[in-house]
Amino acid sequence: KVFPAPTKRANRRKCARETMVLRVGIIEDGQRNSFCLLRNISPAGVQVKLFGDVSQGSQVGLRVGDEDPLIGHVVWVRDRIAGIEFESILAPEQMLRVAQKLAPTKRRSSPRLSASARAVLMTNGCTYLAELRDISTSGARVRTRTAMTFGPSVTLNLPHFPAIKCYVRWVAKSEIGLSFETPLPIQIIAAWVDERVTISLS
Repeated sequence: KVFPAPTKRANRRKCARETMVLRVGIIEDGQRNSFCLLRNISPAGVQVKLFGDVSQGSQVGLRVGDEDPLIGHVVWVRDRIAGIEFESILAPEQMLRVAQKLAPTKRRSSPRLSASARAVLMTNGCTYLAELRDISTSGARVRTRTAMTFGPSVTLNLPHFPAIKCYVRWVAKSEIGLSFETPLPIQIIAAWVDERVTISLS
């Protein structure tokens, strides 16, 4: 099933192969990647809420969690909602992985969007300069300029954004994977990322 564009009068049809899902994803269109929220999915396509701009007819990749991007094209766009038709029909097990939220023990349950910004990490009463590499609603990856001594928690400070309490999930040389104590609302983080991209291009 490929989801039709919503209308005011038409009732949205349901079918046994359709799955209702609210899960964060990333739309990759080759120019500017952006967050989205999966709403309905079937083996043939998906309906998403947009937090960025995509054009009807464009080819896109849809990335969810650690899954490989699902390639498709945008069939319709209306009121920040879009319908995407997949190039290949999803196998049942693949559709299930995309539709289900991953367990908290998984390293990455939501996809991260590349974003570059100055960052400051605070831990053990010390302050460290860093650079943001990517970010999601549940965590971020940063690169530090000097070696750090970690405490039980880390506070991440980003420009024009409230301080975020984090926990260190992994360390690889100068890069650190952070897990947010409280997931960020997708609307807020998507708006912040969009503003960061606008500033970096000006």
